[in-house]
Amino acid sequence: MMLVYQLTVLMVLVGFMVGTLLNLRVYRQIPLADDLDLGQAAILVPARNEAANIGECLGSLLLQDYTNFTVYVLDDQSEDETPSILHEIAGAEPRVVLLSGAAKPSDWAGKVWACSQLGARALEDGAEWLLFLDADTRARPSLLSSLIVAAKQKGASMATTFPMQVTGTFWEWVAMPVLHFLITTFLPIALVMDSKFPTVAAGCGQVELFTRESYVRTGGHTAVKWSFHDGLQLARHVKREHLVVLLCDASHLVTCRMYKTGKEVWNGFVRNAYEGLGSVGALITVTSLTLLFFVFPYAFLLCALALKLPSWGWLCFLQVMVIIAIRLLQAKRFGHISSVILHPLSMLMLVAVQWTSFWRHLRGSSTDWKGRKYGPGSDII
Repeated sequence: MMLVYQLTVLMVLVGFMVGTLLNLRVYRQIPLADDLDLGQAAILVPARNEAANIGECLGSLLLQDYTNFTVYVLDDQSEDETPSILHEIAGAEPRVVLLSGAAKPSDWAGKVWACSQLGARALEDGAEWLLFLDADTRARPSLLSSLIVAAKQKGASMATTFPMQVTGTFWEWVAMPVLHFLITTFLPIALVMDSKFPTVAAGCGQVELFTRESYVRTGGHTAVKWSFHDGLQLARHVKREHLVVLLCDASHLVTCRMYKTGKEVWNGFVRNAYEGLGSVGALITVTSLTLLFFVFPYAFLLCALALKLPSWGWLCFLQVMVIIAIRLLQAKRFGHISSVILHPLSMLMLVAVQWTSFWRHLRGSSTDWKGRKYGPGSDII
C-alpha cells in the first residue's frame, strides 16, 4: 500500500510540474512598449502613512514613457510625514495632482475608500485608462505603455499582474515567493481570461489597469467597498459584466516590497488570506493539496532515511526532486532562488496563515491595519 501511495503522489506531482510549465507559458512576460498615446491615462496611488515609500514610488511613475498621463495621489489622512512629502512633490511637478482624502466611512476598507476617491476624480477629468498602483511599488518607464498595449491586444477591460516581490529578511524569503507559487501551481491561468465564470478569476490589488468603460460599468472600487482583496474582487466583477480580465506577467516592469518584518508579513497575509480563498471548501482543498503533495513528501523522505531507504523511499526522493524542480522553474522567472530550500517552511506558513485568517473571520476578530481597526465595535466586520 505504501508503494502505491507514494507512486500516486509522484504522478500527481509530475502533473503539477506539467501544469506549472503550461502556466508559465500562458503567464508570459508582456513585451515592452513605449512612447505611446492611446488616450488619456491616469496613474492612481493611495497613500496612508507611506513616508518611507511615496517619494521613490512617484519618482518612478514620473519617468513613464507614455505621452499622455497624469499621476493622482491621495493622502488618506496620514499620520506621518507623507503629507509634507506629497506637497513638496506636487508643488514641483505639474503632472502630479494631490488629493486630500475624506474621512473613511465605517463600512469601507481604507485602501478601497482611497481608490474610489481617486477613481472618481480621474473619471471626472476624462481619463480613458485608470492604473491603480500601491505606494510600495516601483515602476519601470514602460510599465504603463506595456500594460495598455497588452490590454488592447487581448481586448481586455482589466489587466493585472503580480509584481516582482523584493525581499530582505528571513520571513520575507519564506513567505513572498508563495504568491507566485500559488498562481503558477494551483491556478489554471488560461481560464482566468477564457472562462466566463467569475469564480475563475485572479487579480493583484498592487497593479490594476482598467478601461474607463469597465471601471464605470462595474462600479469600480465602490462595488467592493468592504474588501481587503480588491484585485481579486474587482476581477470577479469585471467577469460578471462579461468583460475580459488579462492576468499577465509584468514582474520585469514593476517591483514591490510589501513587508519588512515577520510581524508585518504575518498580519498582512492573515488580513485577507481567507477572503482570497472565498469559501471553506476552497480552504480545505488548498490545505489538502499543500500538505499532501508539497509537505508530506519531505516528512516521508525523512522517515525513509531513518528506515535506511526502503523501496518506497526512493519514490519520496523523486517526489522532493520534482517539488524542487517546480520551485526552480518559478524562481528562474520570478527570482528567489535562495528561497527554494525553505519550501517546507513556506508551505507550513501558508497553511497556518489561511487557517488563522479563517478562524478570525469565523470569530469576527478585529484587525489593525495602517493605524485603523476593523472588526466588532470599530469598523467593517
